[in-house]
Amino acid sequence: MLRSPSAPTDLATRADIDRLLRRFYERALVDPVLEAPFSTLAVVGLDDHLPTIGDFWEQVLLRTGRYRGALVPVHAALHRQYGLDAARFDRWVRLWDEAVDELFAGTNADRAKAKAASIAAALSARLDRASSA
Repeated sequence: MLRSPSAPTDLATRADIDRLLRRFYERALVDPVLEAPFSTLAVVGLDDHLPTIGDFWEQVLLRTGRYRGALVPVHAALHRQYGLDAARFDRWVRLWDEAVDELFAGTNADRAKAKAASIAAALSARLDRASSA
């Protein structure tokens, strides 16, 4: 079956990942639940952050091995400052899934959503353990 030109295609390239990240962040930065923790990006600068987080998602989805960051310490600092509770992680996953679904469909798109949910659950559990220790 041929797709129409406007039908979503799968996430396949770094350009696709960058497009997805821009769509997600344009919403997260103004979302009432996520605005506070994402406000840090106003200081760091979204254009400086996107290459790093793009490397992360490119590694997760396309297995490039480019990401050299440290996911947990960054989020631990945000957790100490803003309290990254279950509601925030749930909202993050919901906005991520919506952005993926608006732009893409296919195996990698499904994997992007599954990985986001898995990462959010693992990160939330790790931050909860660290803050109660």
